[in-house]
Amino acid sequence: MTENSALQELFNKSGTAELLFDGLRLSASDLHHGADAWSRTLRHAGIARGDRIVCALPNGPAFAQLLMATLADGVTLVPVPPDEDVIPLLDALDARLAVATTLPHASVCVPSDTGGPPGGPITPRTATAQTEQVAFLLRTSGTSGTPRWIALPASGVRAVLDSHLPHLNMEGGSVLCMLPWHHAFGLVLGLLPALLRARRIVTTAIPARDTAAIIALAASAAVTHLSMVPLTARRLSATADGMALLRNLHGGLVGGAPIDASLAAQLTTTRLRVGYGQTEASPGIMLSQPGEFSAGFLGRPIGCDVRIDDDGVLAFRGPNACSGIWENGELQSLEPLRWQRTDDIVAVDAGAYTFLSRASASFKLSNGTLVVPAAIEGAMRLQLPHITELALTPTSQQSIAVTYSTQDDVDLDRHEIDRALGGLRSYIGTLRRVPLSAWPRTPKGEIDRMHIAALG
Repeated sequence: MTENSALQELFNKSGTAELLFDGLRLSASDLHHGADAWSRTLRHAGIARGDRIVCALPNGPAFAQLLMATLADGVTLVPVPPDEDVIPLLDALDARLAVATTLPHASVCVPSDTGGPPGGPITPRTATAQTEQVAFLLRTSGTSGTPRWIALPASGVRAVLDSHLPHLNMEGGSVLCMLPWHHAFGLVLGLLPALLRARRIVTTAIPARDTAAIIALAASAAVTHLSMVPLTARRLSATADGMALLRNLHGGLVGGAPIDASLAAQLTTTRLRVGYGQTEASPGIMLSQPGEFSAGFLGRPIGCDVRIDDDGVLAFRGPNACSGIWENGELQSLEPLRWQRTDDIVAVDAGAYTFLSRASASFKLSNGTLVVPAAIEGAMRLQLPHITELALTPTSQQSIAVTYSTQDDVDLDRHEIDRALGGLRSYIGTLRRVPLSAWPRTPKGEIDRMHIAALG
């Protein structure tokens, strides 16, 4: 492997982590031999530092080996979901090659049964643009809902690993990787730390919603670390065996969406941590202490600077920031020392930050008044502490829909709600209590405000 990547030193010799994938076991030596084979194959085909390879692979041996090869050789990897149609991406990203599990196609190759390169020759496309020093291009909808390709530099990924690894305590652990590796959370804070520090990486095609199978797998592989989104944590905490698994873990991160009060209470009995960041942050901005959970808690800054702008939105600055955005067939570079806004409205107390709302959740009433749900919901929670979940959303008549859950599943007194809303009480168009289990959520477990109206 060539010495031209900021991360190359991390993968220049066989590590200690073996990989278990649905009955297949690859030793650390197997993984590194496979990575070397990928490196030789790609270089023989003319793929060099700064070229892009689209990776439409599931969690498993092929993804891990290809990742190690591209990091070591300075090739930019573009991970996408395994069912993605990669053909349009070759043109859109000016990529040399795609690696996928689909049938072979021009400039698309299929890994071997053990995750190594294909036995036959590969035929890369011609590409003109170079993305040197970019480890990954990751697609994210961000907070705007508009998909963008975010460029994570090798130096930024290394900075996040340097700041986070001492707190993850993965040395010699058995790490269950349920988060998809084509997402920043699962890739940078899941797979990479495990490759560097763990003795065993366990991944599977079992869906995260199959809690019984996940619990059985964790037991059979003596899993010590598991990172997850809140929805997975909630499903596990709903059963005695799942809660026992969470409490027995030595570590892991819960992130990707805000954590509600009821789940936070459960997680305080574990050694898990809150992990907060975005793809644009490679994706590390904050961590909590083990077992430190409360509703919406984000943790404390790590490896970067943060500030709260005048409108309440959190911004960060540091070596973890993305280096640019791929658009119109080229990389649009960004100022390295800029303040990057997150669109998350937060509060801070003694250096600890709590999520309040998305700035993009704001809406206007029929009289033109701008409603910023974060501030109002925060004030209502203080006055009505038995609320477990709360959302203010617009109605079709440009009034306010108040949706909430309570600890005892009992309706709030209307006078209490009116008092908490103050001058906005006359704009209540819909008022409803729903069970906590009925809230629409995104795949990460975050409240899906766009579909709250469907609750009726």
